[in-house]
Amino acid sequence: MKILYAFQGTGNGHVARARDLVPRFKKYANVDILVAGTQSDLALGLNVKYRFYGLTMVYNKKGGVSYWRSALQNKPFRFIRDVFSLPVKKYDAVIVDFEAVTSYACLIRGVKSLQLSHQAAYWSKRTPRPERRIWHWEFVIAYMSPSKFRLGFHFSRYDDFILPPIITREIRGAALENKGHYTVYLPSYHPEEIVSFVNQFQSHRFHIFARVQESYQAGNASVQTIGVDAYLESFRTCEGLICGAGFEAPSEAIYCGKKLLISPIKDQYEQAANAKGAQLLGIEVFESLDADGAIIWNKFLSCKDAVRIEYPDYAEALVNCIVKNVEEGNEYDDISSLEVW
Repeated sequence: MKILYAFQGTGNGHVARARDLVPRFKKYANVDILVAGTQSDLALGLNVKYRFYGLTMVYNKKGGVSYWRSALQNKPFRFIRDVFSLPVKKYDAVIVDFEAVTSYACLIRGVKSLQLSHQAAYWSKRTPRPERRIWHWEFVIAYMSPSKFRLGFHFSRYDDFILPPIITREIRGAALENKGHYTVYLPSYHPEEIVSFVNQFQSHRFHIFARVQESYQAGNASVQTIGVDAYLESFRTCEGLICGAGFEAPSEAIYCGKKLLISPIKDQYEQAANAKGAQLLGIEVFESLDADGAIIWNKFLSCKDAVRIEYPDYAEALVNCIVKNVEEGNEYDDISSLEVW
């Protein structure tokens, strides 16, 4: 059996999930890997057969989406060329983690694909959304990476095709401690802005992971270069995690029972939706590094409670189920045999 596993390289969550799932698929099949985009802060650690530019979002220093820069940096003619050049027909199964080139290559050629992503969870109307729905973001979620079959990941079971988060082996095997510091990962903000903000909380220590050339100390903040091992060690021993409203990092904090404070990227609809889902679990959310944000941080730093959900270790069973569906000609998203919630 030959499988094409395609994923976005523009988000750490897509990369972390691929690093966990691809080796599992390789136990059953020959797997070719496609990655689009290059903005992840995690090393891939995978043998990549296809690299495409794909579609991406660009952020400004204040943590918001820059629509102008995003429009300039996306390359529509290259995208179309890549769609028509990708040989999806030579694979027995195509698995897509919110990657547009592969999705449209399959759509044009009539090849079945399985959407296996967090974003797929938003194809259900039951999945939490912000109070103010934005039609063009709903359009992007629905049509940026379309697939006939879909399995989504989220904090809770909002619909039948939604599964718990995939918690990686590194997190499941971590020996958790609390050394009193807070791990901060807010990549859409400039590190100097974060340092200036956290310096008002002098009774607390912060490990700030950012795109800097060298690590340095700034008052009660340690600014560190981004690396998997350094981040995992900081997270393993932290009192709490302060991060963007992505999906994988908050899921890991919830699984580990670490205190969690999240901030959706401004004008990023999916993160606003994630924040809504997190709030329903009792997790604090702040919008910006200002006076209002400081009030929320103060409340968070003084609180001892944390949300903890023991998400099951079902990744191997999921991969086995998908492979079996392909071999037996079943619907790719048939998970009736899985009991994970």
